[in-house]
Amino acid sequence: MLTIRNFEDPHTSVPIRALGNPGSNTGHNYFTAMTWLSDSRHLVLYTDINEEKMGVCVKADSESGSAETVAERLEWARGLVSVQDRFYYYEGPRIYEYDLRTGGSRTVCTLGKDGAVYGPLSITNDGRTMGIYWRDGSEWAIGTVDTETGRLTEPARPSFAEPYSVANHAMVNPEDGRLVFFAHEGKTEHIPDRIYMADAVSGEVWNAYRQARLDTGEHVEYVGHEMWSPDGEHLYFVKYPQSPLKPTGIYRVHKRTGEAEFINGDYAYWHVSLSPDGCWAVADTIEDWETSKIVLINLRDRSSRLLCEQPMWPQHPGHPHPSFSPDSRKISFTLADENRHLWVGVIERGA
Repeated sequence: MLTIRNFEDPHTSVPIRALGNPGSNTGHNYFTAMTWLSDSRHLVLYTDINEEKMGVCVKADSESGSAETVAERLEWARGLVSVQDRFYYYEGPRIYEYDLRTGGSRTVCTLGKDGAVYGPLSITNDGRTMGIYWRDGSEWAIGTVDTETGRLTEPARPSFAEPYSVANHAMVNPEDGRLVFFAHEGKTEHIPDRIYMADAVSGEVWNAYRQARLDTGEHVEYVGHEMWSPDGEHLYFVKYPQSPLKPTGIYRVHKRTGEAEFINGDYAYWHVSLSPDGCWAVADTIEDWETSKIVLINLRDRSSRLLCEQPMWPQHPGHPHPSFSPDSRKISFTLADENRHLWVGVIERGA
C-alpha cells in the first residue's frame, strides 16, 4: 500500500496527487518509457529505492494507493509498460516480460555470455519490436528484439572514438520497427554528432541531425534527451540553454529528411516527452538543481503553460522526467518532499 498526498502547487495552485512512502524514495520510469497501464489509472513504480537505486517494483493504483509487487528487487528505470500492459525489464544479459493483467512471466531473450543490456528500453506501438542497446565485451551495440520470438537484430556497432565511445539511448521508431534512433553519448558541448539513426533491415547508419558549426569548426548546438513522436514521423529533442546558437528549447527533426523545426523556447528545458495522442508535449526545466518547473506545450499552436514548480534531486532517480498517461490526460513526474524524499506526482493535464 502506498500513501497518497494531495496538495496544490504554491506557484500555480494546480492540484498534485503524490504517491509514495513517507521516509523512503519512490520513482517512475524514464520519460521515454511508458509508466502507465492502458487504463490510465495504474502505474508501474519503484518504491523504497536505496542508494544503489534498487527498489521494489510495483503495480500501483493512482486512486486508492493499493500496490501489487511485480519484482522484489529491481534497479530504478529498468523497464517499460507496453500498450498491451506487459512490463518489459532487463537484468544482466536477459530481458523479461511480466503480464500486468495475468501475472504471467517469461524470458524474452538472452544475449551472449559477454553481453549486458542497458536502458532505457523502447517498444513499438504494436508491442512486437523492442529497441535495445547493450555492451558486448568492450563494444557498444544497437539493435532490436522481436518480443514474441526473442530474435535479435544488430544493425550497428558505432565504435565512437575515446573519450566519448558510448552509443546509447537506443529507441525504436514506434511505427517502424526497423528504424532505431541512438545517441553518441558524452558532454554535449563536446559532441557535434549526437543524433543517429540505424536501419535494422539494410544496416544503414546515418547522422540524422547535422548540428551547426562555426567556420572555425566549433560546434554551437548542444542537444540531447530525445524522444520519438507517437506517429514516428519526428524525433523530438532539447537544445540546452547553454548552447551558443539560439534559440534554445524544444526542437524536432524528421526521421528521414533531417529537416528540423523549432517548437518552443519559453523555458530552460531539460527533458521533453510527447503525449500518445500527438497533441501535447511536457517538459521539465534545468535551472538551479534544487527545483524544476513542469511545463505543458500545446503542439497545435506551440504555446506553453506552467503546471508547477517542485523540489527535485540533482542526481538520478530524482530528476522529474515528466511523461503522459495513455489517454494523454495525466502527467506523472518525480518530486522531492520537504525531507528530500522522492514521490511520484500526478497532474491532470486540463484543457
